[in-house]
Amino acid sequence: MASRVSAVDVFHRDEPLFVESDSGRIAKYPHNVWVRWGLRIVVAAAYIALAIWANVSSGGDWSGTANGDLAQRSDDLRLDFGNVGILGQLYPPITGLAALVIPGGAFGLSVAGAIVAGLTIQQLIEAQQRKGLHPAVRIVFTLTLATIPMYTYVVTTNFEATVGLMFFALGMLNLVRFVTFANTQAGFRAGMLFACSAFSDSQLGFAALVASIGGGLLVQSRHGARFANAIVVGFPTVALFVALAVLGIAFGGGPFAMVRGELAWDPEKAHTFVAFLGTPSGWLYLAPMVVIIVTAILLRHPLTGLIAVLLNASTALAFIVGLTPPGTAGATYIMLLVLAITIVPTATTWVQRGLTMTVSLVLYAIGWATAFTWTVVRTWMEMLGGSLS
Repeated sequence: MASRVSAVDVFHRDEPLFVESDSGRIAKYPHNVWVRWGLRIVVAAAYIALAIWANVSSGGDWSGTANGDLAQRSDDLRLDFGNVGILGQLYPPITGLAALVIPGGAFGLSVAGAIVAGLTIQQLIEAQQRKGLHPAVRIVFTLTLATIPMYTYVVTTNFEATVGLMFFALGMLNLVRFVTFANTQAGFRAGMLFACSAFSDSQLGFAALVASIGGGLLVQSRHGARFANAIVVGFPTVALFVALAVLGIAFGGGPFAMVRGELAWDPEKAHTFVAFLGTPSGWLYLAPMVVIIVTAILLRHPLTGLIAVLLNASTALAFIVGLTPPGTAGATYIMLLVLAITIVPTATTWVQRGLTMTVSLVLYAIGWATAFTWTVVRTWMEMLGGSLS
């Protein structure tokens, strides 16, 4: 005989274990809207000044950078909707379309990236404040992201990655709110934000899907909801990829018409990547992932460490199959740093506070050390430094 489930049992099963606020609304930070926008403007202004400095130092030559490539594609683009090649020229579509209307070429894209960075950093500061992280931890995490050479390089030279990382960060913040704090509205937002991330930067396409699946590895507020949560968050990204594939087939260009070049496994790139992992630079590349895994184990949330492994694998796969644009460096480190900021739990003991503080300092040191192993970043820093002499 089938058992009858009472309404009380249903409500008990669906009752969330954790909530972020009794009202369902979360406090903004800074609390005053003018101060909040002032913070965004100050951060953006700092990066805009750096973009101007880079433009003067390079004599206006942005060749070899992702922004230079994007600006050139925008200049060459002819809006012939009867030609399937437009899919490849506009991909990733969000930043591809934005580049068509942003004036100033590569320099204009650099300024736009600075504005995006201001929004990103303010949102991450707000997230840390909301979690109640120790002020010293918040300061180090924020300075790590805002001041390491790799992020400043990305902001000033790679509009696609800057926008993609902003959407990825906001998606992770909403994913945690959805999965851990049972905020259903945040779940839908996370899905859309990850889709926007995938369609802002080609190398983050796999990462967006990984993050969607990785939600099942976070602390769950509702029992038995891991698979359903993954479907809710991952559906928009998958649906948009399928839509573009169908569009490519309809125009006779095949399911991968949106990708510039040939999307295929490249054994030479795979061999190069494996060889790279055996070098000191490769060890630094893996170091943030190892730090996050060890921290997750020590904080008794071992499954969350797997998200770092999957994100590392996703960016490696993007490189091997040809989705990484020219002039790209440091995206994996920045993505893992964002992951650490968004998923680190609130410390409840002095031991946990000390561990979290140590992790933030170690990631800061790794960020600076890694910057000098990337040739393009080191050359960029030398160019900026040379303009002072």
